[in-house]
Amino acid sequence: MSAMRKLGLRAVSAAIVLALTGCVPGGGGEPDPTGSAASSGSPAPEAPTEIQINKSYWYAGFKVTLGTARIVPSSVGNGQAVTIEGVFQNLSPEHPGTPTSDVLLTVGDRTYAEVDNPLLKLTEVPAQRSQPGVYAFAVDEHFALADAVLVVGKPSDRQATVPFTGPDGLVPLEPKPLPITGKVLRDKSGSIFMTVSAAEVRSDEPLLHGEAPTGQEFLRLTFTATNNTNAGFAWVFDRDLHLKLPDGTSVATADNCSRAQIYPAPHATATGGLACFLVPAPANGEYLLSWNRYEKGALRVPVN
Repeated sequence: MSAMRKLGLRAVSAAIVLALTGCVPGGGGEPDPTGSAASSGSPAPEAPTEIQINKSYWYAGFKVTLGTARIVPSSVGNGQAVTIEGVFQNLSPEHPGTPTSDVLLTVGDRTYAEVDNPLLKLTEVPAQRSQPGVYAFAVDEHFALADAVLVVGKPSDRQATVPFTGPDGLVPLEPKPLPITGKVLRDKSGSIFMTVSAAEVRSDEPLLHGEAPTGQEFLRLTFTATNNTNAGFAWVFDRDLHLKLPDGTSVATADNCSRAQIYPAPHATATGGLACFLVPAPANGEYLLSWNRYEKGALRVPVN
């Protein structure tokens, strides 16, 4: 075989190898980056239209557990809306109530407060019962479900905030029970006294569906009163109870929350007392509950 023919066969063989390996002369043996898989690209993922929130907040005597949030067609026009399903538990021991309608949504610096009324479902809930409901807002093309935050309450009151995703920014206003029990003496004889059986810090007043003002919360103490004398006038009155704050100042009971007036008959104990005080939020430090300002018989109330 001639030398020229051998060279021709070698060139053909090299071309076949290059074709099979996807290499090109001068390419350093690397695949062609302009192939169809690389140049076609992948479509950007679509924003979610449904999210499971699965978070709770406490506001004005209701515990609300949020479920599914969805972007849906608006009930009016060609726009869109977002619906937020929830279970609304009325915590009042006596009174029915309707969940607050003072709510809005935020996404970044955008606010969505326009309610889609035909999609909204908030009905009265009997005392100590639960039932489902739906918040609904009109939204625009800038609304992002994953970035939304529900804000509950007026700016003048404590507000709950619930991000749809993640824990950052969650302010559930969950009540905080305190492991506090003990006696409060009316005077140095010790014959008439209160016995605190439970305590908690919370931002709402469940009985009448109240809410603490911005910057404050309720310190609530449940008690009985005992009269070990023959005296026929051993009433506990709200006006006779005081709470010394950690800074040394004293506050009286909160009129819209406290229900301390109970009467222990001679040689008997009365139940059902509730002393409630508004304190700066967040409550922290040592408080002192006194009756008739008798501090030697006061009860220490540490909160941390």
